[in-house]
Amino acid sequence: MIDLKALLSLNGLCSKTFLKNLVESEKYEIIIGVDGGTKNLLNAAISPDVVIGDMDSMKGLIHEISAKKIIYPEEKDEIDSELAIEYCREKKVNELHVVCWKGERVDMEYALLMLLSRYRQLWIKLLDEKSTVFFVNNFAELNASAGEKWSVLPIGGDAVVTLKGFKYEINKKTMPKNKPYGVSNVAEKGKVVVRVHEGGVVVVRWKKNPL
Repeated sequence: MIDLKALLSLNGLCSKTFLKNLVESEKYEIIIGVDGGTKNLLNAAISPDVVIGDMDSMKGLIHEISAKKIIYPEEKDEIDSELAIEYCREKKVNELHVVCWKGERVDMEYALLMLLSRYRQLWIKLLDEKSTVFFVNNFAELNASAGEKWSVLPIGGDAVVTLKGFKYEINKKTMPKNKPYGVSNVAEKGKVVVRVHEGGVVVVRWKKNPL
C-alpha cells in the first residue's frame, strides 16, 4: 500500500513561518484548505490541492482559487473538518496532519478531539508550534525528550492505561473521564510507552513547555 500524507489547514491561528517550515519538511502528497483555513495557506504562499467546506468564510474569494473545490451546504450535520477527514479516508490517506486548529472556538476544538477517536484507522496529529496532539487506543511507543511535558487524558469514557518512561508511571490503571490526573506528566527517556487496555486516550506532547 502506498503511504499518503495529507495536510489539513483549519480556520484557527497559526504563523506563516510554522506553515512554510512544515510543508517544506513533510512533503505532503495532498494539501487541503478547510473553508477559511484556505486563507492561512494562501497567506503563507502555499497553494492547496483541494478546498473543502461550506465556504461561509470564503465568500468573495472562492472563485479566485484554482484548486479543486468540494462545496457543501451551510446547513448540515457535519463540521467542515469532519468532511475533510472523510475525504482523506476515501483517498486512502495513512497520515493526516491538522494545523491552524486552535482559536476562539473551543466548541470546534472539542469536536475535533472527538473526531480523533472516531477515525482510528487514520494516524491523525493536531500540530502547532508548541504541541502535538493525537489519539491512542492500543499500543504506542513514541519518541520523546527527557524533561518534556506530556498529558494523557481519557476521551469518550473511562480508559485503562499503562504508561512507561514517564516520571509518573502507571500499570493497567483506570483513568476516569471526570478525573484528569494524567495532565502534566514528564518524559524521562528518549522513548515512552502508552498502552491502552480499554477505551481511548488523547495524548498531548509539549514541544515547548506551556506556561
